[in-house]
Amino acid sequence: MLIEIDTSVANDPDAHSWLDRVIYTVMDGWHIWNTADHVDSSEFEATTWIRDRGTQGDKILELFKKSNKSEAWKFDRLHTKRICVTTSPSDDSEFEPEDAAQFVMQPLCILMENEFSDGSFLKRTVRELDKSLSDHWNQDRRQPIEIDSVGGVTQMPRAVKQKITQNSVRTRLIVIADSDKKYPSDQESKGARKLRNICEENNIPCWILAKRAAENYLPSILLKAWKPNDQEYIRAVYAWERLCDDQKNFFDMKRGFPGNDDDDQNPLFEGVPEEDYILLTNRFGGKVYKCWEYATDVNIESELRARSQGDLEYGINLIREEV
Repeated sequence: MLIEIDTSVANDPDAHSWLDRVIYTVMDGWHIWNTADHVDSSEFEATTWIRDRGTQGDKILELFKKSNKSEAWKFDRLHTKRICVTTSPSDDSEFEPEDAAQFVMQPLCILMENEFSDGSFLKRTVRELDKSLSDHWNQDRRQPIEIDSVGGVTQMPRAVKQKITQNSVRTRLIVIADSDKKYPSDQESKGARKLRNICEENNIPCWILAKRAAENYLPSILLKAWKPNDQEYIRAVYAWERLCDDQKNFFDMKRGFPGNDDDDQNPLFEGVPEEDYILLTNRFGGKVYKCWEYATDVNIESELRARSQGDLEYGINLIREEV
C-alpha cells in the first residue's frame, strides 16, 4: 500500500510509537511511504516525530528523505491502494495512528478452500503472470501475503465472519473459491453463492473462479510433466487436449467421466468419441493439483494465458488492488 502520514499526527507525541510501527512495515518492504506528492519537506522534517526522537528520529528522517524522491514510489507498478494516517479520519481510507498500525501490520490474507492444492495453483499462477506481485509475496522476511484455508467452501462463510469480527480494525482479506459449475450457463454451487453474498455484504474482495475448479486452468505442458513415463496417463492427456475449450473448462479433472456414460452427464460432453471417453474415465485423481509444482523451469505463460481466458488476470488484479 501507499501510506501517507499527516503532519499533524507526526507532531502528536502520543502517536509516535504507532507511527514507528507503521514505518517498520515500510522498512520490511511491505508498503511504500508516499510523501512526494503531498508533504512539505521542511515542515515534516521539523515534526516532533523526527526532531525529538534522537537516533530513532534520525532513522525516520533518512527513510523520509529516500521516500521523498519521486522515483522511490511514483513508478512502482505494484502498490496502488492508498491509506492516510491522520488525527481526523473522514473515510474508510483514513485511519487514526493506532488503527493504522494494526491495519498495515496485517499480512494480506487470502482465504481458499485448500491451502495446499489451491495454494499451489495460486502461487504458480502469480509467479508466471505477475513477477512484481510474486517478488513482493516471496520476501525473505515474514511474508506480506499469506494463504489460509478451512477445508471446503461450505466452511468459508463462517471463516469470513470470524476474521471480520476478530480484529478491531478492518481485516485485510481476499476470498477465492471454485465455482463447481458443470457447464458455462450453470449456476455457481450453493456454497459459492453463499460465500459471494457474505463477501459482498461485508465489502470483502471475492473471486469465484469462472471455470469449474482450479485444476481446470492447468496447461497441458504441466499435465504432461506430472507423469511423463506413464503412457496410459499421457494418452489421457492427449484425449483431454482434444476436448473443446468449454469442455476443458468444466470437465471434472479429479474424477473424470463416470464409468457409466449414459448417466445424467450434461449435453456439453455429447459427441466426445468413445475412445476418449474411456481414456478420461476416472481421471486425473485427487492429486492432480501437484501438476502446478512441475516443470518449474519451463515458461508456461503463453499457454497459461490461453487457458485463463482472462479469469486469472482478473484474480491477480483483485489481489494487486489490496497490496
